[in-house]
Amino acid sequence: MAGDAVRSAQRVVETLSAYGIRYVFGVPGAKIDAVFDALLDSDIELVVCRHEQNAAFMAAAVGRLTGTPGAALVTSGPGTTNLATGLVTATTEQDPMIAICGAVARADRLKRTHQSMEAVAALKPFTKFTGEVTDPDNVPEAVANAIRAATTVPRGAAAVVLPADVSSALTTAAIVRPTPVARLGPAPSTSIEQAAEMIRGATSPVLFVGIRAGDPKPCAALRDLLAATDLPVVETFQAAGVVSRELEDHFVGRVGLFRNQPGDILIGQADVLVTVGFDPVEYDPRLWNDDPNRTVIHVDEVPADLDNHYQPSLELRGDIAATLAELTRLLTGLRLCDAASTAVAQQREELRRIDDEARSHAVGKGALNPAAIVLKVRELIDDDATVACDVGSHYIYTARHFRVYQPRRLLFSDGQQTLGVALPWAIAAALVRPGSQVVSISGDGGFLFSAQELETATRLGVSLTHIILRDNAYDMVAFQEVLKYGRKSGVTLGDYDIAQYAGAFGANGIRVDTMDELTDALNRSLTGPGVTVIDVPVDYSRNAELFQELHDGVVD
Repeated sequence: MAGDAVRSAQRVVETLSAYGIRYVFGVPGAKIDAVFDALLDSDIELVVCRHEQNAAFMAAAVGRLTGTPGAALVTSGPGTTNLATGLVTATTEQDPMIAICGAVARADRLKRTHQSMEAVAALKPFTKFTGEVTDPDNVPEAVANAIRAATTVPRGAAAVVLPADVSSALTTAAIVRPTPVARLGPAPSTSIEQAAEMIRGATSPVLFVGIRAGDPKPCAALRDLLAATDLPVVETFQAAGVVSRELEDHFVGRVGLFRNQPGDILIGQADVLVTVGFDPVEYDPRLWNDDPNRTVIHVDEVPADLDNHYQPSLELRGDIAATLAELTRLLTGLRLCDAASTAVAQQREELRRIDDEARSHAVGKGALNPAAIVLKVRELIDDDATVACDVGSHYIYTARHFRVYQPRRLLFSDGQQTLGVALPWAIAAALVRPGSQVVSISGDGGFLFSAQELETATRLGVSLTHIILRDNAYDMVAFQEVLKYGRKSGVTLGDYDIAQYAGAFGANGIRVDTMDELTDALNRSLTGPGVTVIDVPVDYSRNAELFQELHDGVVD
């Protein structure tokens, strides 16, 4: 669209706004300051962060929670390279986000000069799309195409590299109107009818739901299918919450780390397994499917990623919600046979037994049982709370015991298992879900990967609770070393005073020692304003014994 000439930096902001992007997280610098200046005249909220990696984590969390990408805005050189971990995490775990990265002027691109680098080459392995804009007239289309790439299934991160002289140059080019990614229709009707016949003819059909089943429309369609049938459901970590509280009788657990969980057992017993929105990065098929000849029906927007252990008998490729709606029409009234119903009931009872056992051993060797802590948090929060889980030994207990009833309410990094995500994710959740409870959980090691963002949280005035399960070690590495070598190396950490640390950033820091103290601190934090960090000692002495049940290679 021709019009008055403006700086292309303004077109960046206009294009972001046109596509519904409402949050930009960044760290400023001279090579990108034109875009920071343009943001002052927009309705986009700028959140200045303490580290670019955390800005990427927050932008990706906005994408995961809302479906609309968040944006990270950074300068050249180390400002751009600091994004790498956040970008690869977002792409692996399919969180839509866009990065706008400053760069040296075009005249300096091939010179050995301040912050000159091959930014596209550096970022391309971590993104779905990365491009450098060399003409100001190309800026709006580059940003628009990056957003479309980020929001096309499988979703992920996209980056636009913007040389400083391009962002300050004038252009009349603009995007006339936003063009969202077009929705697909349902899978072909003949394929859906074939799938319905296969499911009706099965003795033990099971639904195995993954990451893309957690989007709002697929989740609603899945719940309609459950309400109309007896089909049992096993969730991946990223699909946590697709089964509502009202439909809980269909839930037979979550899978991804341990061998022979109730969900694994039910999957193993299924003669027809229907995967819905499942991505292999969530749970490697070799870990759960020892029979490639088993009847698997793949329901997804994207074709199956074939594997020696994942070779679907039938693919229903199309809009997941529309395909499930057609399946519901054909399967309404489906009831399991007595043997299958009994098997589901047995595994649901095993889920209850696992939780009851954890509750009965709340105190370990001078500290609290991590499973009991997780269950206490689960007991005290509301159903609309958001819980962000960092990576560490606590992550395994949270995945095993924590139950939620809405999708995108329990957040894991299971694709990359990235340390430090929990607090930035929680800050993003507090921004986009104001008034609801937000809790993040980390170990004492992972907390310090992003703890500087406590200042960001208090500056923003958000309310959240961060729980540190402290053992002064990198325990998730330690127990694996013990299992492999009979001893530990390089995992011991020092203690720190959380009350003083949190207080330095304007947050409230509390160290508790008993379950009663933890309960009291949580109740006060969840009902009060501001940011509270609760430090609780945890007993991981049973980890080596318990984690012998882990699949090989699923944690690092």
